[in-house]
Formats: sequence, structure tokens, C-alpha cells
Amino acid sequence: MDTSNNMQNGLVRVLGLKEAISMTIGTVVGVGLFTCGSSQIGLVGPWIIVFTLGALLISIWPCLIYGEMAAALPYAGGTYIYAKLGLNRVWANLAGWHYIVSVIAIGAGETLAFANNFTILMEQFGIDITWLDPRIIAIILVASFLILNLRGIEMSGKMQTAFMFFFWGCAVLWFLYMIPHVHMEYFGGFAMTSLPPFEELMYIFGLVWWCYTGFETCVSMGAEVKYPHYTLPRALKLSVFLVFAVNALFQWFLVGLVPSEFYGILATADAPYADGLKAVGLVGAPLILLCIGIAFGGDLSTINPGIAAPARYIYTMAEDHALPHFLSWIHPKYRTPHVAVWMVGIINAILIATGSIVYIASISLISLAVCYIIGCLAYLGLKRKRVDLQRPYQAPWGRVGCYFTIAAYIFMLCFADKVALLTAGIVTILCLAFYVAFTMRASNGVMIVEQNADTIKEPSDEEKHMLNREYAIWKYITIAVTLIAIGVYALPMIWY
Repeated sequence: MDTSNNMQNGLVRVLGLKEAISMTIGTVVGVGLFTCGSSQIGLVGPWIIVFTLGALLISIWPCLIYGEMAAALPYAGGTYIYAKLGLNRVWANLAGWHYIVSVIAIGAGETLAFANNFTILMEQFGIDITWLDPRIIAIILVASFLILNLRGIEMSGKMQTAFMFFFWGCAVLWFLYMIPHVHMEYFGGFAMTSLPPFEELMYIFGLVWWCYTGFETCVSMGAEVKYPHYTLPRALKLSVFLVFAVNALFQWFLVGLVPSEFYGILATADAPYADGLKAVGLVGAPLILLCIGIAFGGDLSTINPGIAAPARYIYTMAEDHALPHFLSWIHPKYRTPHVAVWMVGIINAILIATGSIVYIASISLISLAVCYIIGCLAYLGLKRKRVDLQRPYQAPWGRVGCYFTIAAYIFMLCFADKVALLTAGIVTILCLAFYVAFTMRASNGVMIVEQNADTIKEPSDEEKHMLNREYAIWKYITIAVTLIAIGVYALPMIWY
């Protein structure tokens, strides 16, 4: 394979910075924020910003750590490759299985969220589709995105960017429309003594942190990213703060629009924003705009990478003989891992059949936390075993960050949903059993990184200038919206 000609095992390097950011943010900003994450306002009120800031703080270091590994090993498979080279095949398989289950769970939960928001949207137009099982809508949606992903990563990447910019446009319009309806007094009066006990607070924190999971999505598609040693670390550094800004701003509006007497509705809502607006009588145009933005921007932008990213893990693991080899087949026309994409669709259907967004969310956050813990261990292993590895970007205090992240995520998992923890345990047992029965006996595939570690194309001076200019624009935008998101929470203090 000649990666210098932008090809690696049939995959094509066509994704730039905006696509990498769109894929990453699309995976993260969706079902977490607009369902389980924001429904926690019903339990903690305006204190939601403390949880959101805490979730940001334990996500920044992992992003930087993954940025270093992605720049050094920019190939499909992400944590699977890092764990194999930094640890061993057992850890790699465990990371791969948990990542696949988790990100597919994000996509499955998103399709159910779309069904809920779409049903509410139709109600605003006087069309009652409550008779239609939301799982049917979800399955139809998955089928549509399977076809999109089968037809090529370039098309999928362009559609992803369109979804994200549509979402951002709708979000800005909705923010401007709703400003006159915000009540600053709603940000006070919710005392610290009103909060749930510590164990429940940690469970709530886990669901809020889930709004950040998937921050390394672009890493899993490293074999399809142009100039990945520049693009991937930059996309990771920007995405985590953009995710914070979107989460914080939407949560600020929900707190400012819904008084505490309706928090009981928010706490149990599958669509807290829509249900909150209906509770305070803000129906019609504001609810229609909100549902259009969430359903056709936020939801669709999550479902798309929720299929693309795990398919690349399945493809890489099959290439490495960790899964049946037919899962690595590349479509001769569209250059996509089409069998892996269909496999993602099948798992999606199984998860959608449960019909529970909260259960799916709990499975996802646990499996991704496990994957990130393994990723940090892999980073430490790579530092020890691959000192010769070229690292175009290096995370500040990377080793310290790994120990901090591992400790923080293990502590958080102690308070996760017990049924979901049991499910994660079953996934782990099945993975180890499959490893013993199949993977361990299969030949150890020669990793692409072993063959082509030094063949990533370097941009020309003109291309490098364009890359730096694009990054600078995104960086200043990110700084601005992050400061705005933090600043709006200071307004109620200034107001009173």
C-alpha cells in the first residue's frame, strides 16, 4: 500500500479539518445533550454548569493524549491500534469491542431521540404519528445512513459538514429567538441543599460526561484524513471546547426558560427541551425551530459518524485477523468497508429494539470509559516500548494526564448504572471468549503501521499555509464561543 498516494488498504485520505471536527462534534453533540444530559437539570438545576465544566476538565487531557497517538499512528482503528502496539492483542481486542458497542449505542440512542423529536415536530403541524412505534422510525433512519456510508467516506463527510452547519445555524437562530423569554431569576433559588446525595450526583455526572464521549471519533478514521499529523491533533483540541460551548449554551437556555416547578418534567423527559418548552407554553414557532434543528441537524450529525467510526474499527480488526476476515472487504467501487457497515447496522437494530435511551446511554458511557482507560494505558506502553516512534505532536504532561484520567474514569464508573455495568461485563467476557476461541488461534496480522509508519505525505509550503490559516480561523471561533458560553453564566450574577 502506498499512503504517499493517499491510499491505505483501499481507504482514501479525503477528510480535512472541518470534516474531522464535524465528524467528532456530530458524534458527541446529540442524544447526550438533548436527552439524558440536559434532563439532569431537573435534578441539579443551574448547578448543571458545574457538572458540565467538570466533564470538560476530565476530557481535555484525554483529547491531547489521543492527539499525540493519532499524529504518530494516523490509521483506521484508533485505540485498537494503539493498544496492540503499546500493550498486546488482548487489550486491543477489549478496546475494540467496547468502542464498537459504545459508539453504535450512541447512534442507536440518537435514532430513538430523532423519532421522539420528529413526533413532537409533527404534532406542531397538527399531524399525529404517536401511533407509530418510534423504533420503526429509528430503523428506517439507520437504513438510510447505511446507504449513505456505503457510498463513500467523501460523500459521508460532506453530508456530515452540512448537518453540523445546519444545526449550528438553527441553534443561533433559536438562541436569538428565545433571549426575550429567558428569566434571570430562574438561575437562583436552587440551593446546594436541594441537590441529591453524593452517589446520585456521581451518577448524574456520568450522564453529563456522556455528552463529551466520542471526542476521538476522527481518530478512528485516521486512514481517511488528509495530512493527519496536522489535522487530527488540531481537530481534537478544538472539538472538546466546541462541545463544551454547545452544551453550556443550550443548558443555559433550558435553565432560563423553565422554572424549578417544572423540573420534575425535565428529570423524566426523553426530550427535555421540547417538553420544557411545552410546559411553559412556548409552542409553535420556537418549538418547531428547536425540533427541526435537533432532529435534522443534531440527531442526523450523530447517526452518521455513529455508523462510520465503528465500521472502521471492525474493518481494522478484521484486517488484523481479530475478527472474521470478510468484515474487512472493501467495496470495489465506493472504497468503503461495506460488510463492516452492514454489521454496524445489525447491531444498531438490536440496540434500538430495547427502546430505552437511558439504558443505551449507560452502556455507551461505560464502554467508552473502558476504551479510554485502555487508550491511556496504551499511551504509557507506547512511551515505554516505542521510544523511536515519530511524534509530530506531544501532549503536555502526557504521562501525568494518563494516570489522572484512569483514576477519574474508574472512580466515575463506580457509580454507573448497575445493569449497564453488568452488560459491559458480559461484553468483556464475550470478547475474551472470542479471543480465546478465534483471535488467539488466528495469525497475527501485520499492522499497516509497521509497514508504512514513515510514508504519510507532507504538505507543500502552500498547503501548509492553508492548513495553518484554516486552523487559526477555527481556533479563534472556538475561543470566542467558549468565552461566550462561560460568560452567559455570569450574567445572572451581574443582573442581580
